[in-house]
Amino acid sequence: MSTARSTRKRILDAAAELFQRRGFSGFSYQHIAAELGVRNAAIHYHFPSKADLGVALLSRYRDSFRWWTEQLERQDLSPAHKVLAFLELESRYCREGKVCPLGVVCVEYENVTDSVRIEAAGLASDLEIWLAAVLEEGRRGNVLQVRGSGRGAAVAILAQLQGGLQLARVRGPRHFQEVLEQTRLNLGISAADLMVAAG
Repeated sequence: MSTARSTRKRILDAAAELFQRRGFSGFSYQHIAAELGVRNAAIHYHFPSKADLGVALLSRYRDSFRWWTEQLERQDLSPAHKVLAFLELESRYCREGKVCPLGVVCVEYENVTDSVRIEAAGLASDLEIWLAAVLEEGRRGNVLQVRGSGRGAAVAILAQLQGGLQLARVRGPRHFQEVLEQTRLNLGISAADLMVAAG
């Protein structure tokens, strides 16, 4: 990896950590520069504005999610286990004291640029489309209980998880675990499925 690409990646790594812990308005280029031991100019070279950085971060989250779903497909998992894998992905944010990147933009929507909003909408669409397809697959195979449309159920689950992560910061991680458990119960995911996923 070239020095320029390595620096860009290090900037994005540091920014992602700050983004999910402090929110988009909660950090500056100075915070990133101090953490990486570089000058602000080095960050501006790769990301002239903070909006550019925000778009790059969200684009990277989208790429990571796309890669993650491709890995699930290669494992030939059942719809129930795909849902459990997704819930575990969100649980990791909670354990690390973070919120979902989409949740950050939702909270700060009025304070970000249109370019950041558009990329966030793309991420929301990626999550919704994938989850809706998994839920519909589970319904067809009689392995998931889905009331209403797959899309409607996906939107409801995403909203529950987003809200749960936000509330967990005030109420503690146990609150988020209750959200996860209720989601599993609503979908009819069995204890046996949980054991297989854990194993």
